[in-house]
This record gives sequence, structure tokens and C-alpha cells, in this order.
Amino acid sequence: MLLGPNGSGKSTGLSLFAKLRDFVVGRGRSLDLFPPETLCRWDTRIEQTFELGVKLAEHGDYVYRLRIRHEAKEQALNKVVEETLSLNGKHLFEGTDQGIRLHNDRQSGNPAILLPDWHVSGISRVYERSDNKKLIAFRKALENALVLQLNPSLVGAVASRKKSVEIPTSDCSDFAEWLRHVWPAKALVRQWVEFSLARGSLPGFRAIQLVPSGDADILECLFEAKPEPLKFRLDELSSGQIALIVLEVAMAVAAERCGTLFLDEPSNFLGLSEIQPLLVRLQDAALEGRFQVVLTAHHPIAVDLLAAGYGLWLDREPTGPARVHRVQMTDSAADDKSAMLVSELMARGWVSALGVSQPATAQETDSDAAVIQ
Repeated sequence: MLLGPNGSGKSTGLSLFAKLRDFVVGRGRSLDLFPPETLCRWDTRIEQTFELGVKLAEHGDYVYRLRIRHEAKEQALNKVVEETLSLNGKHLFEGTDQGIRLHNDRQSGNPAILLPDWHVSGISRVYERSDNKKLIAFRKALENALVLQLNPSLVGAVASRKKSVEIPTSDCSDFAEWLRHVWPAKALVRQWVEFSLARGSLPGFRAIQLVPSGDADILECLFEAKPEPLKFRLDELSSGQIALIVLEVAMAVAAERCGTLFLDEPSNFLGLSEIQPLLVRLQDAALEGRFQVVLTAHHPIAVDLLAAGYGLWLDREPTGPARVHRVQMTDSAADDKSAMLVSELMARGWVSALGVSQPATAQETDSDAAVIQ
């Protein structure tokens, strides 16, 4: 869980991962995903360097590196000058603006030579073969990652048949098209979503259906009623109901793919009685290995439930980099039932990159030092 004050980089980190994912899987060009506005404002360098580490149980530790140069910022022109992927310290893919070397899984023989495209990921252009399964496994791991920065007001009920969505946008404005892609192909996902909503947070819920309407499908939700179920378009529901449906689908898809789910403030739009059950389910899914979860949070329920065991604190100077520190519970504080809650420490401004600061009394020093970095 990512914690920290506003502006420390929590949401930006999730957005950046989504951009790197989209670039690697071929869903965007460098010109669109990394325009000049994404350059660091307090640094005069014209290059951006990104590194992403991914650990897959069946293969090991991947390190992806991307370097983009903005040579004509006023014209929004840039190009990829370096793109590499290594596995356990050995290169699978080496790309520059001059050429690309593609290694096979055995690291044997002469690497294949490809012509570069300055604005497209070379990894996205690699076709799956019997001797490059390790590289493809990395790309599929990114394809299986969902990043949600949900805004229910943007979620519509109309799914155009001219638009096919395999990975939703972060704000889920294309949720209806994504659901139309998922629903027919993933019967177990549909069964689990409808069962979980009916038994959990949406009393009376029965099913989701896609109703043909011209060259589109309308996403409708059915609720129990007599003599027959009531039908509502998705965009006729409340923001909280929409959020619950989207989150439920995202969790089911992440579990089916055994992927990674990034959630930016998942407690937004939810009622107090709905937040902790959701967080517990996310925690259980991660601990059981069904899917990995990375989330940001400000809500005290989320902070108190997850910060001590899984919290990372981000702190940033106004004109400096974001720094990450692990949130830890001291042994004495973990056993002290009277110790102040982590959310209360944050509310008082006593938690920062340096840990707990400014306890008012000696007595509070013993009980309040629950969080250290």
C-alpha cells in the first residue's frame, strides 16, 4: 500500500506503470504516452529514463529499462534511444535508436537483428515463438495488469460494437466495451461477479446483461423485484454502486489471469461499511496468491488495516524526487493495545519520511512510536 501526503507521487506512480504497460504491449506510441509535459519540471535534462522490475515465479527477475529523448520539445517530438529487457542479469532484448538485438531463451547463437522504430516499443513487435517464451512471459505479465483510477461519473452504459477493449483505461470510461469483451469469453468471471455482488454489497442484485441496441450494446443491471426484475442502465446507478460493480469485475479478472491489480484510492465512493470488507478481500487474495495488489490510500480504515504490515511511505520535497520508506511497527507498539492508530499519527502530522515526530509527552513517546521508517 502506498501512503503519503498529496503530491508525493502515489497516483503518478500508478499512472506511469499504466503508460509503460501500454507502451510495451503496443497500445501507444512514445509521442502520445510521453509528451514533453511529462518531463521533470525541476530538471533541465531532455531525457527520461524509466526502470521497471517484475518477478515471475517461473522465470525469475526481469528488469525493463526505457530511455526517451525529447529533441524538439516545442514540436512534441521525441524518440526511444534505449529499450532493454534483462532476465536474471542476462539480456533478452537490447534496443537503441540504431538497431535492436533480440536474444533467444537459451542465450545461444547470434541474436536476431531488427530495425528500430523510434516511437514504438520493440518488445511489442516481437512475435511469439518457441524460443522466446521468456520475453513473451514478461509482456503477458504486463498485459495481465489492471490499473484503476476510477471515476464513476465517466463510466457509461453504451458499448459500441466498433470498439474492442481488452485493457480498460484507468478511469474506466470504456468499462462497458471492456465488459462486452470479458463477459462472453469468461463464464467463470461472470458467475463469480454476479454471485459476489448478490451475496455482498448490492442486496437484491441478480445479473448484468448486454442488450443489443442498433450498432451498440446497452449494459443493464437486474435487481430482484416482483413480478419481474427491475432493470437499470449502468449509468443510472449511484456512483457507489458503479464503483462496486467495476471493482468486482476487476478483482474477478485479476484472479482469472493471476495478474496484478493497481487501485488508486479504492475506498473513494464507497460507504463506511463497504470499505473494510473490500480491503480484507484484497488482502486475502494477495496472501493466497490469486493476484497481486498495489493500492494507494488516505482513508483511515485502509491505513489502520494495512499500513503496519504492507505500507510504503512516499515523501517528496517541492522540487525534488519522491523517496520511499517502509512503514514498520515497533514490537512494543504492536503488542500495546493502547498505542495510537497509524491514521491518527498521520492526521496529527507526526508521520513523515523520518518516521514519527513531535510526540507531545514522554508517555506518548512510548505509545505513539508505532511507525518508523
